[in-house]
Amino acid sequence: MNRSLIEGDPHAVLEGMLIAGYAIGATHGYVYIRAEYPLAIKRLKKAMTQMREVGLLGEKILGSDFSFDIKIKEGAGASCAARKPRSLLQSKGSGAMPGRVRRSPPFPD
Repeated sequence: MNRSLIEGDPHAVLEGMLIAGYAIGATHGYVYIRAEYPLAIKRLKKAMTQMREVGLLGEKILGSDFSFDIKIKEGAGASCAARKPRSLLQSKGSGAMPGRVRRSPPFPD
């Protein structure tokens, strides 16, 4: 997910999904957006409404046999975001000490 792209140019995201859906023969697409990004959700919904109004989303797009619709799945709230993410170098089993980033790979050259 690229929140800045969805907020800045939601039509480009939807257009890409529409083209991909046509290419693979899909009839539905889904966008997952975390609840912490209300601006992205608002702009994506507005862009979807605009595309439906001109016939670019829904049944028989532009009079063709192709139908495609997109649904937004809003993610979990702040409780999910409160967890501190770990980098790959700090994950369990990597041998890295918590809070430290390894400067060299764990294997010999």
